[in-house]
Amino acid sequence: MTQQESIKQSNNATRRARRMNRRQQDILKVAAQLFAERGYERTTLEMIADELGLSKPSLYYYVKSKEEILAYIFQKIFQDILDRVQTDISPDMSAPERLRRLILAYVTHACAYPEGRSLFLYESYLLSVCNPELLALRDRYQQQIEDAISQGIKEGMFHVSHARLAALALVGALHAIPLWYVPGGPLSPTEISDEYARLLIGGFATPFDLSQAMSPQLPRAQAS
Repeated sequence: MTQQESIKQSNNATRRARRMNRRQQDILKVAAQLFAERGYERTTLEMIADELGLSKPSLYYYVKSKEEILAYIFQKIFQDILDRVQTDISPDMSAPERLRRLILAYVTHACAYPEGRSLFLYESYLLSVCNPELLALRDRYQQQIEDAISQGIKEGMFHVSHARLAALALVGALHAIPLWYVPGGPLSPTEISDEYARLLIGGFATPFDLSQAMSPQLPRAQAS
């Protein structure tokens, strides 16, 4: 094969890869819309194919099942979150700033899909069937949260007893946001992120003393 033929073959492969990627993105977008409108259980591959103007065999060339489509959507969300984290966070940042940026990355990308509420209702289902790629991405993000909290504890900035428990609490709070977030609502994802960061990071820095919430014991009535 000549050099010119090799270059031509490489260019053709690149164009095919780009076309396939565009088609996959179209499939994910249409599937997300149908999941939101009809529900995940009632949406079929035939419906997705019809919406795209594809035959079912053509759709099977790109995806094999609804579960695979849903997994691709979540993998993209979590990969976008981790890519944002990789860009925005440096080792010399303080623990509170690292956490703030981790929260911002999650909220920004988890709320990117208008159909987020319908999609995130099924995240637990995907994790329950142990999709390994999704589990790995989710765990990478959660570990970065735990590492930032551990850093804050060591530096004396956070006053919590268990970094892992604190990380699970924070991730659990973030997980609920796409379930109620409405695009175009009164708060933008950035504003939501800032408020969550203020509440959650502030709680790690100055945890509430539960003894202050206990009602003082009332004195016993004296016998007459």
